[in-house]
Amino acid sequence: MASRIILLSLLLLVFISCTSQTAKLLGGSDKEIYDSITSELAKKKTLYIFGGPRFSKVEDLLLTLQVRYPYSEYTRETYLINGDVSYRTKDYYDAIDDYEIFIEEQPNHPKINYAKYMIIKSYSKLMTTMDKDISPSKKVIDLFNNLSVEMKNSEYFPEIKQIYKKANILLLERTVYIANFYLKKESYDSSLKRIIESEKNIKSLITSNSEAQFIKIYCILMTDPNVDKGKLIDDYAIRFPKETSYIDDLYETIK
Repeated sequence: MASRIILLSLLLLVFISCTSQTAKLLGGSDKEIYDSITSELAKKKTLYIFGGPRFSKVEDLLLTLQVRYPYSEYTRETYLINGDVSYRTKDYYDAIDDYEIFIEEQPNHPKINYAKYMIIKSYSKLMTTMDKDISPSKKVIDLFNNLSVEMKNSEYFPEIKQIYKKANILLLERTVYIANFYLKKESYDSSLKRIIESEKNIKSLITSNSEAQFIKIYCILMTDPNVDKGKLIDDYAIRFPKETSYIDDLYETIK
């Protein structure tokens, strides 16, 4: 009986505490709620079960902010905050969607550059060497090539530039890997298509890479009966004289 009373007392204390926290959550000015959101998001992830930000609390606070202060300057950041939550929980495609909506709906907001930076950063998390999907790398390159002068002068540009360089290298690696895959299957059109498509994004890297150029020329030799085969091979040999194995394979096609 005594243990039951103790248990009920503990449950009552928990209920009172939760009720108090809920009342506190629903109270406060728009700035106080916003500050609570940013404070929660600023928490670093820890090894402890109760460490790091509580994203469910952020969602509750954000909903409260939207309902109680729909026209507040802080409510304008709703999609930006949602994007941050999605990014922190590794839902990168959702994060990208939220950041893009924020940019569309708040084109003059002072945090626009941050949103653009986070879109590129989200795509960088989707870049991988483990599958055939090279679209995230291509998207990073495309976004970089269309950055505004203001963005290039922002605090985010040094990191964006590093992401861009990584995307270029990864796109080259994946292009060569996939093109080789089709080459071994004698699917020359598909192999050549991969090289040509990537040239649109990383032409200088493709042009200077001996393996990519070998694949391109080999596929052209196998698919275009009207091409000047000798000239193509001689040009390759001049540009990449150390690639004797590739040169021999190319000459084999015209014997």
